[in-house]
Amino acid sequence: MPAHATLPVPARITATVLPDWDKSHVTVVDPAIWPVYRNRHHDLRPVYDRLLNAFRNLGVSYTVLTKEDSPLDIWVRDWGPIEGCYFDFCPSYAPGWYSARSIAKARRKLDRRRSFTPRRIPLAMDGGNVVHNGKVAIVTEKIWQDNRHFSKREIERAIINIGFEQVVVIPVEPGDKVGHADGIVRFLQSDILLVNKYNDPAFRRYSTELLRRLRSSLPCVRIAPFPWFSEVYQQNGIWSAVGCYINFNLTKGGISYPIFDHKLDDSVAAALSELTRLPTRPVSATALARLGGGLNCITL
Repeated sequence: MPAHATLPVPARITATVLPDWDKSHVTVVDPAIWPVYRNRHHDLRPVYDRLLNAFRNLGVSYTVLTKEDSPLDIWVRDWGPIEGCYFDFCPSYAPGWYSARSIAKARRKLDRRRSFTPRRIPLAMDGGNVVHNGKVAIVTEKIWQDNRHFSKREIERAIINIGFEQVVVIPVEPGDKVGHADGIVRFLQSDILLVNKYNDPAFRRYSTELLRRLRSSLPCVRIAPFPWFSEVYQQNGIWSAVGCYINFNLTKGGISYPIFDHKLDDSVAAALSELTRLPTRPVSATALARLGGGLNCITL
């Protein structure tokens, strides 16, 4: 595209965007399709078994995509629709991994499963980089990096046209190639925003800037610190998500949150109990998190 391309955006949707706590159905991808996700180093089947069991306990209905559905991979949050819209899926952290043909096929079959055809917005954005409460959408600065040929105003307008009222842009975590907001913040309800409680000195300046932006942009929202720690481990250049408790699955039926056999596991349960009346279920997810993602990443 030319350096100053104009972003063609469909008319704003007038329907209400539902927050996660008003949704009751989840879509996941069967990890057994790919041998890489069921070997002795990264066997994700036990993680999924525990997650689906949590859904059943919470009364959450779910769909499992199989080989016949031709899914791209397990990270359905990123390549699936974002609140009724498909954005361009071309993740900078996985260059050349997905062909246009495979993306189109996976999305076409997903649409058939859901009996719904999303709108198309020609903006590069992964689903994991959108955290919202139905009115306010939070994304990281990665949205600017991935769409340099558009102005910041055009990018913001494209996101608002999904049906939001406000867009808040936050910095990317230091050294994070993925750059998604769902590993940093999470709305628990319309006026409560969970934010990682960074206890690593290397994140001190980042945390200060993150909180400054959130408080100035969302003065009526309670900022609640949420347990966090980091694991020094990389897979294919992607940092481990072990310790990223905030990447949980939230539905009308309740919350399924990751645990990592760590001393902070109990602190997460206590924090959620204090902040919400929704029932919660822990899911041991270390094998998944070491691939760089969490429970929100694998659910749509």
